[in-house]
Amino acid sequence: MDGRPISGHQFREALAHFASGVTVVAARTTKGLVGFTATGFTSASLTPPLVLVCVGKSASAHDGVVSAERFGVSVLCDGQEWIAEQFARSGIDRFRDVALRPGGVPLVEGALVQLECRRHARYDAGDHTILLGQALDGFICAARPLVRFARRFGSFAGESAHRPIDAAVNTAGLGR
Repeated sequence: MDGRPISGHQFREALAHFASGVTVVAARTTKGLVGFTATGFTSASLTPPLVLVCVGKSASAHDGVVSAERFGVSVLCDGQEWIAEQFARSGIDRFRDVALRPGGVPLVEGALVQLECRRHARYDAGDHTILLGQALDGFICAARPLVRFARRFGSFAGESAHRPIDAAVNTAGLGR
């Protein structure tokens, strides 16, 4: 280690080996729906309940998502790889054949977790914008998560995802 930063290629390769969940981040704009596949997603705070998503500045959905007052985050489940792949493509209708939860922000129907968020803050971060959103409402379902590792999709192989859900959380919505 000589103290110099690694190359972009080396950095991308290293981060490809960090297993992560797969999300679709989407918003409704005056021009229609916009959205993209994101693995740069995490919780940022419990009080208030904040999530963080990194949005590439060159992404076609960038301006629509980061300027939206509200946006949705859908944590995809095993079997929704095709949705992740579709939302990662450019030049197509990313929402084609994707069932969305009725009303409000665009949320993928059947996703493991669906969070409706209000924009809390935006920060410049090199070639990305860090978008913080306050979770206003959410829904969960019993399913296995879709996972991305080494540029491939897979599923979580740990204990069963079909365990009882905490009393404060149910499939109709997250407790308030």
